[in-house]
Amino acid sequence: MRNQIITFIYIVFFISSYMGQDDNNLVLNSSFESIEGKLKKLSQINFASDWQSPTALNADLFSKSIKGDISVPENIYGKEYPKDGDNYAGILTFSYNNKKPRTYLQTKLIKSLTSGLDYCINVHLSLADLSRYAIDNIGIHFSETPLSLDKKGDIIFSDKSELDKVLKDEENKIFKSRYKWEKICGIYQADGKEKYITIGNFYNNKDTKYEKLLKPKDFTGVQLAEAYYYIDKIELSLIDDPSTCNCNNDGRKKRESIVYHLEVDIDESLPLDMKLKKHSIYFDVENYTLDPMFDDKLNNLVKILKENPDLKLSINGHTDNLETEAIKDDPENKKLINLGDYRSKSVKDFLMKNGILSERLNTQNFKSDKPASKGSSMFSMAKNRRVEFIIIE
Repeated sequence: MRNQIITFIYIVFFISSYMGQDDNNLVLNSSFESIEGKLKKLSQINFASDWQSPTALNADLFSKSIKGDISVPENIYGKEYPKDGDNYAGILTFSYNNKKPRTYLQTKLIKSLTSGLDYCINVHLSLADLSRYAIDNIGIHFSETPLSLDKKGDIIFSDKSELDKVLKDEENKIFKSRYKWEKICGIYQADGKEKYITIGNFYNNKDTKYEKLLKPKDFTGVQLAEAYYYIDKIELSLIDDPSTCNCNNDGRKKRESIVYHLEVDIDESLPLDMKLKKHSIYFDVENYTLDPMFDDKLNNLVKILKENPDLKLSINGHTDNLETEAIKDDPENKKLINLGDYRSKSVKDFLMKNGILSERLNTQNFKSDKPASKGSSMFSMAKNRRVEFIIIE
């Protein structure tokens, strides 16, 4: 009986470990969240469960739980927030004149691929700050047995049959975004029995396109003559319909939303500040375009300002908290960072085009600091994406 209980517990644990994976993802520990051992330094990718490097020089593992060179988000190579969870890996994919050996990531899949079937793969990557170069040709190699090189060095394929097993981005673009996760995405048709994937650059330097980059303004370290990439959130799944493999390279999917709008009759006997509160303008997710549904409110606001020539307004722009969180995925996105400003300025531009002088209008960006609703529903979020009007005394 005791053995039966132990067996049952083991089965539950085994199933739970797989339920922790994304649905249908054949990659174990796909975001490097499971760590075995105590991380201390670079070249310890083998501490991430189910991951290793095929050469004698190991790839790197970074974690929010560690301070120093391998910390997250700030580390020896720069600064990047994880795409998923608290950890990510890092690989060297190119060095000028081959002065440094490359590194690679390798893992064994949950099960072998089936001949003739299509699989969608996504690998998220971000160029590290110290990289003077950005490159193309980063890919995912599929194989029946693990790749292996018993020394520090580059795994270069010259045989077409091996290169055919390397899936690259459809455009084979140069990945040069820092502070933003891009992704290698594509459909791989299996030959059958592929059980391992390896991530890296498998091409000679002469066949690899590169672009030399200026050092980021906020980066104080010294750039190195190499292309180093952070890697996170690796997904591989069987698909029936190729159109379901979403390879949109912006790295983020816009969430569903509604634009809040409530028709109200404005009591003319109300104090002016109360009238203005009922003129708030609302916006779609990550958007600052004025919706035509608010034309009547805006035109009425113009009328109020013209009837009160001494009236000055503070036009206050607000965002919802998920728009603020989205900046972590794309910290160089000026639209996201200044979204509250853009919303208030779009309203100011409308008023100015309709005859209101600029000096009567002041704009402010409150971001998500002053929510109109503290709920987390779609409806509550919609109330927070707004511009409000406050009288300047």
